[in-house]
Amino acid sequence: MVTCPKCGEENRKEAIYCRNCGERLQSNIYVKRREPWGIIHIGILIISVLFLITSFGLIMGGTSIRSIQELMTDEEGFIMSSTKQLQVPSYAIITEEIDFNINPTTWRFFERRGGFLKFKLITESNDPEKELFIGVARREDAFNYVNPMEYHEIREIKLGWEEWYNGTSETTYILHQGEPPSVPPTVHSFWVVQGISAELQTIIWEPQAGNYYLVMMNADGTPTISADVKLGVQLPFFGGIGNILLVTGIFIGAIGIVMLYFTIKRNRP
Repeated sequence: MVTCPKCGEENRKEAIYCRNCGERLQSNIYVKRREPWGIIHIGILIISVLFLITSFGLIMGGTSIRSIQELMTDEEGFIMSSTKQLQVPSYAIITEEIDFNINPTTWRFFERRGGFLKFKLITESNDPEKELFIGVARREDAFNYVNPMEYHEIREIKLGWEEWYNGTSETTYILHQGEPPSVPPTVHSFWVVQGISAELQTIIWEPQAGNYYLVMMNADGTPTISADVKLGVQLPFFGGIGNILLVTGIFIGAIGIVMLYFTIKRNRP
């Protein structure tokens, strides 16, 4: 025990000030020595910084996905492009062969949860005198009809969303020399989905495993196609992926901050 010289109060020997009158009892106060940085501290510091960098990337990715969902999706949940004009002098516009040969296990997983993905195509003929035909068919069904025909194949549309959304992207075609179509496209029944109209029309296609053609023609099979087109895609779990990235980024960031705080605090005097 330590006796206060001012008031005579008994205090614990480690007391610095008298608990009764506040008189200072000790002139020397122990200050903890700053510990040198060890390899473990440096390692934890590096890991915490990596966690924070990863957190930033995940949060930015999740925020971007949520922004796309809010700004570029329509009421049905499709991410939509702006309107783009397609015009060729041949008998058809056909996309490069679309391949959906996905692992069967993966395909069944998505089907049990509402489907793999969906496409929406909105078209309008620029010639009110001509009805526009748009159709999707399996390659093995449509090959004998498409192959002999003169058509333009779309080999590239620059789908950087900024270019596509602003309508500034260019389309690259390859002309396949051939003959007029044997019959108008409306005669055939092999189309998986199809639409025929001179006005605004919409088709929605939910692909199954396989190889497909997407074909645009005049309904009467005549040459020269001119149409305005909007493309949309609906991805499964799109909004959920954004939420997962955000939550994961916040969680990893919190771990990084805690690790950084306690590492620095432990080394303070």
